[in-house]
Amino acid sequence: MTRRAPTGRGSQARIAGLGVGLALLGRILAGIPAVVEWHRTEFFPRVAPLLQWASGGAKGTVGEVVALCLIVSAIAFALARRTRALGGLAFGGGLLVLAFYLSWGLAYGYPPLAGRLADAPDLDEEASRPRLAGLAGSSARLVARASEGALSFGGSDAAFLARVNAGLDEGFTRWPAALEAAPVRGIVFGPAKPSRVSFALSRLLISGFYFPWSGEAQINAEMPRTLWPRVSGHEKAHQRGFARENEATLIGMITCLSSHDPTVFYGGALGLFVGLDRELARVDKEARRRIWAELPPRVVSHLEAEAAFWKKHEGAAGKVSERVNDTYLKAQGVKSGIGSYAETTRLILQAVATPGLNLGRLLQAESARAEVPRTPVQPVR
Repeated sequence: MTRRAPTGRGSQARIAGLGVGLALLGRILAGIPAVVEWHRTEFFPRVAPLLQWASGGAKGTVGEVVALCLIVSAIAFALARRTRALGGLAFGGGLLVLAFYLSWGLAYGYPPLAGRLADAPDLDEEASRPRLAGLAGSSARLVARASEGALSFGGSDAAFLARVNAGLDEGFTRWPAALEAAPVRGIVFGPAKPSRVSFALSRLLISGFYFPWSGEAQINAEMPRTLWPRVSGHEKAHQRGFARENEATLIGMITCLSSHDPTVFYGGALGLFVGLDRELARVDKEARRRIWAELPPRVVSHLEAEAAFWKKHEGAAGKVSERVNDTYLKAQGVKSGIGSYAETTRLILQAVATPGLNLGRLLQAESARAEVPRTPVQPVR
């Protein structure tokens, strides 16, 4: 008897099954604490410098170019082989998913930053209102004084972003090693880069993103430049292994506030105020109204310009983008999905109580200056 040769359909099914298996392997590894800890302490610190070496020195975004080439190749492959391409495409997709988990995705399982910060007092909503209003008022005074500094939002996109990156690099040197997500001290991380598809990011309501396969932090170059420092800091926090959005947001603003560049510092002060103001709007609208009434026109115009930019681009694409991002985050174990972007207030309260971050000192100084004439703010030293 002779064996029947495997049919093309059966072969495609096996290849597709292998691709699905690779994707499931990545997801399974993400759920094994011992593997996640090995990834944090051994694997990620070795992979990160390789990715930065491959992409950090390039002027443009390497990942987006590679992604475009892969998409074009996949389309050409599908058109050429039609149904016979399904197995190969599924295998390629599974390989990409596994590479995602190995390069960065397992970072969602790293120990939370909250566990390395000081404890914040547990107050009920009624008791927390005056504390939150006080911190929001101090952050408003901080951003008001920062707005009086030598701010510079001019120049070409490349020149302005280079200044932002320089300020952030300085700020990250002041981020305590004990608070890092992984032992990455000493690794030279590449700069935040303007995305080549910023026009699409605007319509998808995306301010920036981290491309895990190339280790690149990318921002939407169409958004107002007041957003660039804190968004760049957010995405560069992802480079260092901080996968959770609320952690990256906090680190982005604190890094800006640790910079001697007045414009970068101002961007962090704006982010801090926005983070506290969002929660204050929920619990004490009257206190929020009083605080906004005292903001300088320059600060108000910047905040209004940021809000107007996103309002202008609201639409169906943005809603789809939010649903996709929400699903993605929940698949990585972030139960609140896109709600995690707004879950920064608790971390801010903890950071205020953490001595090594100096955030509490900045806000206490503003509270003490409440009754004295304002002078231009000095960045954290």
